[in-house]
Amino acid sequence: MSGTSPVAVVLDPDLRAAAHARNENAWWLYSTEVLDHLRVPYDVIRPDEAAARLAAGGSVVVHPAEGRIVSPAGETAFPADLWERIVTIQQGTPVHEDGPPAPDGSCPVDDGILKCDDGLALSYEEDRMVPPGEPALEGAFSHTYPPPAAAPMFHRAKADRLRLDFLHLLFDAAEAAGIAVPWLYYWPAGVPAVAHMSHDSDGNDSEAALSALDVFDQAGVHVTWCHCFPGGYRPEVVAEIAARGHEQALHYNAMGDADIASWGWPQLRAQYAWAQALTGREDIVSNKNHYTRWEGWDEFFLWCERIGIRIDESRGPSKQGNVGFPFGSCHLSFPIAGVGEHNRRIDVLELPLHTQDLAWAGHTAIRDVILSEALEVHGVAHFLFHAAHLHTKPDVAQACREVAEEARRLGMQWWTAEQLNDWERARRGVRVAVEPGAGSGELRVEVTATTAVKGAGVLVAVPGRAGPGTAPRVLTGDATCAVVTRHGRRLLELAADLPAGTSVFTVTTAGQPG
Repeated sequence: MSGTSPVAVVLDPDLRAAAHARNENAWWLYSTEVLDHLRVPYDVIRPDEAAARLAAGGSVVVHPAEGRIVSPAGETAFPADLWERIVTIQQGTPVHEDGPPAPDGSCPVDDGILKCDDGLALSYEEDRMVPPGEPALEGAFSHTYPPPAAAPMFHRAKADRLRLDFLHLLFDAAEAAGIAVPWLYYWPAGVPAVAHMSHDSDGNDSEAALSALDVFDQAGVHVTWCHCFPGGYRPEVVAEIAARGHEQALHYNAMGDADIASWGWPQLRAQYAWAQALTGREDIVSNKNHYTRWEGWDEFFLWCERIGIRIDESRGPSKQGNVGFPFGSCHLSFPIAGVGEHNRRIDVLELPLHTQDLAWAGHTAIRDVILSEALEVHGVAHFLFHAAHLHTKPDVAQACREVAEEARRLGMQWWTAEQLNDWERARRGVRVAVEPGAGSGELRVEVTATTAVKGAGVLVAVPGRAGPGTAPRVLTGDATCAVVTRHGRRLLELAADLPAGTSVFTVTTAGQPG
C-alpha cells in the first residue's frame, strides 16, 4: 500500500495553542474522534502541507476549524461550529445548578439534585415530539408514576445525525474525485444495531434481586448489574449474578445518604474499592451514577480514567419528558476534555442511556422510537431496569421481556457494557487501506488489527461501483463479500474474522451480474 490515506485532516498547532491561551476550547480537535469512531483512515497534516497533498491526488483534505472539505474535484463547505455543536449536545453544558424545567411540566429537573439532565443542550420546545400514535399533550403534564400518558420525548439522535451530515459530505467529495474510502462497520457484519440492558441495585433488596434475575433469564438478556453503595446484597446473591452471566459493575452513589455517598474523587475511589470487595472482581469495567448524578463538565470522566473505569453509562434521563436521546446519541464515543486538559481525548467510553423502567418511569410507547432510531443510525439502544420494580410491578417485568424480544426480532443483539467496551476498543485498533488491484474492476484491501476482531465488516465506498446489479466476489483472502446499505449508501462489505496483524483481500465486481 502507498501509505497515504484517502483523508487528510488539517490541524494547526498554532491555532490550537492560541485558543487555549485565550482559555477557549479548540472544538475542531473533535473531528478526529468522529473519524476514529468510523475508522476512516486519515493522516493529520499541517496547513502548509495541504496544497502538496491535493496536488499529489488520491486524498480529500478536511479543514475542520474552517468548515471546508477540499478534493481534486472541488470544495464543499460545512458549518465550522459543527464540532462544538456535537460535543455540547453529547456532553451537555457544565452542571453547577438546577437546569430549567420544561414549560409543559414533563421535565421537573429543578429538584435540588445536580444531575446530567441539568446540563441539557437540546431544546424542550424544538427537539422533542410525542411518540407516534399517542395523543398530543394538552395543558400541563402530570409527572407521576406510572406516567398518565406519553410525554414528549427526544426522538432523534441529533449529535449522531450531525456527525453523519459531515460524513456524507466527506464521502460525496471523495466520490466526485474518484477516491475509494474504506471504513469499519460499528458492529459485526450483518448486525444492524445493538441493544444494551443495565440494572441498578437501588435499595439492595436481595429478594428483589432474585426476582430480577428470573426476569432477565426469561428475557434472555445478560445485563450490566450496577451495585449501589452502601450495603449490598447477600453474598450468595452477588455470586448468583455472576453465575448467570451478568456483568458486575459500579453504581456510584453521590446522593448524600451515607458517609461516602457524596460527590468527589475520594468517594468514587472508596466506592470502587467497595464494589471490588463486594463482587470479588478486581477489574470493574463499567459504571453508572445513581440518579444520573453529575457536577461540572469533564471531571467525572477524568476520575473514571484515573481509577480504571473504561466505560460509563450515566448520561441519560431522570425525568419522563427527557427520555429518548436527551444527549443526542446512541453511539459509543470518547469524550473530549476541557481547556485545562488541552481538549485531549479522555480514555473512558461514553455509553448513552435512553430510558429507565418501561411501564413505570417511561411510557411503553417510547420503546419503539428508541429502537427505530438506533436501527436508523446503527447505534446501541440502552434500557435500564431496577429490581425494585421488576419484583413488585408485573407490567415492568413484562415490558422488560417484550423489549428484549422486540430488539431480537429487529436483528439486534444484546451486549453488556463490558462487551461493548471490548468490541469498540478492539475495532479502534483496526486500520483499513484500499487500492486498485491488478485486474480490471479489482480492489486490494489491506486490514491491520492490533487485536483479533471476530466477524468484522470492512466497508468500502467505491466510486462508480457497488450499485444495483453488482455481485462482488472475493478472489483472495478468507472473507465473504456483499453489497449492503449503511447510512443510506451502497457499499461493498467484506465480512471476515480478523486476526491480530495484517490481512489482505482481493475483491472484484467486474462482469458479475447481481
